Amino acid sequence: MTHIVIDGYNYMMRVLGSQVERSSIMDIPRRAFLERLSRYKRQKGGKITVVFDAYNSHSPNRQRENFLGIDVVYSKENETADDVIIGWIQEGRTNMVVVTSDRAIIDAAKRSGVAFLVPRSLDEMIAGDIYGTNEGFKDEEEGSQEKKGNPRKLPKKLRKATKTLHKIK
Repeated sequence: MTHIVIDGYNYMMRVLGSQVERSSIMDIPRRAFLERLSRYKRQKGGKITVVFDAYNSHSPNRQRENFLGIDVVYSKENETADDVIIGWIQEGRTNMVVVTSDRAIIDAAKRSGVAFLVPRSLDEMIAGDIYGTNEGFKDEEEGSQEKKGNPRKLPKKLRKATKTLHKIK
């Protein structure tokens, strides 16, 4: 089963942009975002975890909640969402796809062979599935021509990451 792990505020800032600012009213766009993910999860299945930075938190432990089938994790005191996600990547969790535009997380994913998407890509996939307009999405192998001669395979980690990405499309 594919596990999508999303850097929550990074995703929201990249997709919603200037509509979202970190303030006391962050709860409204965060809730709308989680509801949209829940609709996507009902259609696709799998597991989705969204990790948020718990700003001004004085909690010594991470906080978890289940929101309409979406696992929501808030970082603990002196910990960022990036720290949480990078830790999971380093644990070697299988079938994980990380969604972020954060360079440190992407670099950690590349080193470990974990598949990753930028927020806009996942947003387009969600929009295509929820609204039934899956235009513009092509399987990467679909348009390629069969190569002759000695095949040049991607490294095993990258082949595994690519296979995991295809599961969520």
